[in-house]
Amino acid sequence: MSEAVATVPSEEMARVVYNALAFLPARSMVKTARLELDSAGLRATGTDGYAIGQDTCPVEDYSGPPGGLTVHVDRSVLADLDTAGRKDKKGFGKLEVKPADGLIFRPGNNDTPTAGQDLSATVEPVWDFIDDLFTRLEGRPPALPELVAFDAALLARFSKVKAPKVKLEGSGANLERCLDMAVFNSKEPILIKIGPSFRGVIMPIDREVHAENVGQDGLW
Repeated sequence: MSEAVATVPSEEMARVVYNALAFLPARSMVKTARLELDSAGLRATGTDGYAIGQDTCPVEDYSGPPGGLTVHVDRSVLADLDTAGRKDKKGFGKLEVKPADGLIFRPGNNDTPTAGQDLSATVEPVWDFIDDLFTRLEGRPPALPELVAFDAALLARFSKVKAPKVKLEGSGANLERCLDMAVFNSKEPILIKIGPSFRGVIMPIDREVHAENVGQDGLW
């Protein structure tokens, strides 16, 4: 059975799985998040079909197939990994990924390992679409339309994203990262970036359909 093992900075791992968890609500029609481990890093992606959150962190001492390995885990596993990584603070843990079996995170503080089952056999056919969507949107020239409508609850998820802060030279202050949008038109998915590694997508509301359903009074 294929296996991939790498050393990961525990707090960075916690950050990326937390950011994926923010986009996998309990009532999501998509029941799993995707974790990909290769020599370039650990990448975690969460979605409910309406908004996508994806983040990455670096790894060291990677051992496994050159193309990496992937597992799908549920919300509880993401939450457990987040807790274990934050408790390990500045430590480094070992992450083991075994498709069709699961994953194990062994924190550097020698705390109890965190294990999770791989649910790849039950996943919905959404992940190829997500990969194609990022590929299609990235690199396109943005064109800001005059009017764009959002589901406020979806947009609020991006406020939960954790990104490394920037230290302002000369003051000692730490600045929060901004949310940067690439808007193509009022109906296309919108590409979002927060900090150096997080990227996401949000579906805008179709304003014409919304007006038909609930009326024009809430729209400009």
